[in-house]
Amino acid sequence: MEETEQLVLDTAHRIFTDQCSAGIVNGSERGEVPDRLRQAILESGVTLAWVPEPAGGVGGSLALGFSLIRQAAEFALPVPLADTLVANLLLAESGLAATESWAALAFDGGELPLMVDGKVSGMVEAAAGASGAEVLVVPVSDKGAVRIATFAHAAVEVEHRESLAGEARSRITFRSVAPDQLSGPVDCMTADGLKQFCGLVRACQISGALEKITELTVGYVKERQQFGRPLGKFQAIQHKVADIAGEAALTGAAIDQAIRMVSAQYAPLRGGSQAFLALATAKVVASEAAGKVARDAHQAHGAMGFSYEYPLQQYSRRIWSWREEFGSEFYWSERLGMAVTSEIRAHEARHTTGSAWHMVSR
Repeated sequence: MEETEQLVLDTAHRIFTDQCSAGIVNGSERGEVPDRLRQAILESGVTLAWVPEPAGGVGGSLALGFSLIRQAAEFALPVPLADTLVANLLLAESGLAATESWAALAFDGGELPLMVDGKVSGMVEAAAGASGAEVLVVPVSDKGAVRIATFAHAAVEVEHRESLAGEARSRITFRSVAPDQLSGPVDCMTADGLKQFCGLVRACQISGALEKITELTVGYVKERQQFGRPLGKFQAIQHKVADIAGEAALTGAAIDQAIRMVSAQYAPLRGGSQAFLALATAKVVASEAAGKVARDAHQAHGAMGFSYEYPLQQYSRRIWSWREEFGSEFYWSERLGMAVTSEIRAHEARHTTGSAWHMVSR
């Protein structure tokens, strides 16, 4: 990673450390807006990490953005940094001006709203970060092509909700409304490619939270005494900690491989077979780990893990929520199986050699 990108990461880490305590995270769920944290992040420019320098952004690599997303998840950041990063990436890829304020990504992996005669109709069931955003960034379908539109809150119907983790998830309804900005058809973007990319974003968030859960669990079993000795001295607890660390490491490796594959593509939001296997595998591995790690961590913590004051619950609820968004492990496992089957049949039709193992492990 370049020195400039490391400086961006260090700046973000300092902001998160100074202004994102467990109390701030819990307070945000009670309706207390972390204004200082929100403003500090905007002033640092990290929300523009994926925006090219000529457009006023940082011009960072895809790896930089994903590192910021993972780092934010390690702090259970109660602001929509990940979704604003993706929203600004969509604006940049479509030729529209990026926003220096918070943006909501009005896309949840479902059907895109339709553009007809310059107006948009449709519904997004779970738009992330819409409650505190100044701009809604919406991928829309225009005769099969993807275009990017922006809206102000007043122009659409927004029903604010929350995920299991207390994060903003809003139902947005478009009733034949004209956008404030509208890009032309974006050749480098497809709805499925966008879903794959957003699935990797959620997997990356899970990975960051798993690292923090591992840290919390290791620290707890070292300090907590039972029968005159630390919990970490009991073999059963050691096995659980080893399983947690193993799942976290496996998830991180799968995500790193997916990021490398996406970074090698000229158009990371188009999708396609080149990176699909790595992207789908990353989401499957991360989502499966979310269930296993949360279970083992709560068992190692006992009743303390469910305490509102103790931070474990902040992370376990987040990974349970993120594992379902943009496709669960069951959804992506099915798609992986169909993709491998299709390739095997293609090999057989061409009478070329090939095997399922080669396809899923290359």
